[in-house]
Amino acid sequence: MTNVSHLQTNSAVSWGLDASDCLRIDGRQCHVFDQGQGPPVVVLHGLGSIAQEIALPLLPLTRRYRLIVPDRPGYGGSTSLHRSRLRPDEQASWLRGVLRKSGVARPIIAAHSIASAVALSYALRFPNEIAGLVLIAPFCRPTRPARMPLLRLALLPFVGRFVREWIFPVLADWFGRNRLTAAFAPDRVPDYLRAMPLRDLVKSDTLQTMAAELFGFNDAMFARRNALRHLEVPTVVLAGEADRTADPDLHAAWIARRLPEARLVRLPGVGHMLQHARPGAVMRAVDDVAKLAA
Repeated sequence: MTNVSHLQTNSAVSWGLDASDCLRIDGRQCHVFDQGQGPPVVVLHGLGSIAQEIALPLLPLTRRYRLIVPDRPGYGGSTSLHRSRLRPDEQASWLRGVLRKSGVARPIIAAHSIASAVALSYALRFPNEIAGLVLIAPFCRPTRPARMPLLRLALLPFVGRFVREWIFPVLADWFGRNRLTAAFAPDRVPDYLRAMPLRDLVKSDTLQTMAAELFGFNDAMFARRNALRHLEVPTVVLAGEADRTADPDLHAAWIARRLPEARLVRLPGVGHMLQHARPGAVMRAVDDVAKLAA
């Protein structure tokens, strides 16, 4: 049984967004942005990001939906889980606890990048508790891990702590800006993201969370690759054809072929952060899935 109780809102984490709340799930804090009325739409941010990043371009959805955007475990204002529980299937159980406490039933889940694996795992584990999926530049196919030399260095037993607590904070702005630029390419980083608290993205706990999430990804998704063929839920898969992070042929097209009710939408000239480059496409996809789920 998941033990959940409310905490006072942490305004320092809200980053200018109203209707932020904090929950406690199994003794761990979870920060959630929750605004609007109507059918529930849950939005999950990608690796190394925070709820505010993905919520900002999608705020118009609050005019017709209830928008629920949590900081996933270990990011922003949410406490991390044990390393063994950061696999996408384990995060699906965590998400279920968040949604139950928030009174959310059968939401549409929109997920960016590697969080698509969490959304897919949720749909596989709780098929009667989801209305549909919107996968945004999904990274969901078992893939040879990237070299990630800086991240691996940060996890070494002795030098790793020094790197996490002293080196990365000093390099936070440089590291964060470079990472944003690379993720957006060939699109431009929007001005409103310049206020993003980049130091929150390279906290010691967050670096360990990122590594554990990446290292547990392949085994979890490899084990579920065949089950995806039986996942009958309305789905729209959005892919930027210029995505340099999640190759659209290797990931978006791959998952669209496997899901019986999936429709693939390709966006020419768009990179990995298409929720910012083409927010209208994401919101139209939510509307399309809502109509199919009605």
